[in-house]
Amino acid sequence: MLRVQRSGENAMIRTTEEIDSIVADLNRAIEAHYDWLINMFACVVNNSIEQAADLNASSHLLCHIGQWLDVYKPANEDELTYFKSINSTHANMHESGRILMQAIHNKHVNIEHFSDFKHHLAIFSSGVTTYKTYLLKLRGGIDVLTGLPGRRLLDETYTRKMATHAEQNLYLLLLDIDHFKQVNDTYGHLVGDDVLRELAKNLRGWLHKGDTVFRFGGEEFIIILHAPSDNEACRTAHRLCDVIASHPVQCDDKQLPVTVTIGITQALANEPIDVVEKRADAAMYRGKQSGRNRCMFMDASGQINGINPVTPAY
Repeated sequence: MLRVQRSGENAMIRTTEEIDSIVADLNRAIEAHYDWLINMFACVVNNSIEQAADLNASSHLLCHIGQWLDVYKPANEDELTYFKSINSTHANMHESGRILMQAIHNKHVNIEHFSDFKHHLAIFSSGVTTYKTYLLKLRGGIDVLTGLPGRRLLDETYTRKMATHAEQNLYLLLLDIDHFKQVNDTYGHLVGDDVLRELAKNLRGWLHKGDTVFRFGGEEFIIILHAPSDNEACRTAHRLCDVIASHPVQCDDKQLPVTVTIGITQALANEPIDVVEKRADAAMYRGKQSGRNRCMFMDASGQINGINPVTPAY
């Protein structure tokens, strides 16, 4: 049974490396299927149908597409839909091909057998193309510098994420690197890029499963976080502030201290994402005004509350 892959941080959205590997391996599996099609009819023409492995009712599990489906698992609910389509249409195509081979061998073939196989082959091909189109569109929404999903993917996935997790509390954390302009002015933009890449990599590793980090723009990142309460969301934000501050970025022979200011707010049902973003941005700006390297929580009424939990050990 196909299930969403739950292992690994930030697994909800593929990296560019994962997408490239999936597409390359899927293309190779499709090419192998052309060989399968040729071999299938070669066995019939050569009157050696008993040698055709495709007469096995489980042949779809053993071919290259079956092996591909066994290696790669869907990373989210969207991908699960595509994988289910490929899996079922692939099995139907094999079954239709098996019936066609037997009909030819038994000299009971008619035009319906060919039409049925052509139909299932077209549906399978369409399912594969649709999935590859989804992956390539996904790849186009990934930030080139950091490898994180970008703002467009945040906008496209936000409503669906809210609907999928309707019974859970979702929070939006807006992180802004403190004094980032000084880094660029002092060390140059290449070092600034290194800081952004390093922080992006670390954020991926520091988040819990199911939480997703996005490159929002410039030196800003957004995290969509699951938490049972405002207090727990703030505990996570404080932990991130502390762990970022305790991990200076290594650039050539320099270690650059990096801190962030975080604005936190709960994403309420039926709220457009821009409303939630503005509230988190206002909370983050308040944090900048009050000294930086801190977290500020703003509720739906625009009030900053007094949550300031003790950061747990990590």
